[in-house]
Amino acid sequence: MEAVEKTKGNLVKCKCLFCPSYKFACKVESTPSNVSLLMGNMDKKTHAEKLFCAYEPSTCIEEANGCLCSSCEVQAKYGLAKHYYCLVQEGR
Repeated sequence: MEAVEKTKGNLVKCKCLFCPSYKFACKVESTPSNVSLLMGNMDKKTHAEKLFCAYEPSTCIEEANGCLCSSCEVQAKYGLAKHYYCLVQEGR
């Protein structure tokens, strides 16, 4: 398993925003920081409310309500085997 690169290409492929665990309130709250990721230096950031497999878990998501990680292109590319990166950090 490789570490997931913090790139704009991976951010665009990321399915985190469509995850059933990522509720509407979290999406609204995190929109400014997610947009700023696309305009800034992503590798210097330590937290992002998107691309959880590359950053740390969510500060907004509190419970598991379904997971899309297994169908994500980023997970396949990096050989990731875990789920719910939004809630847990182990296995990176």
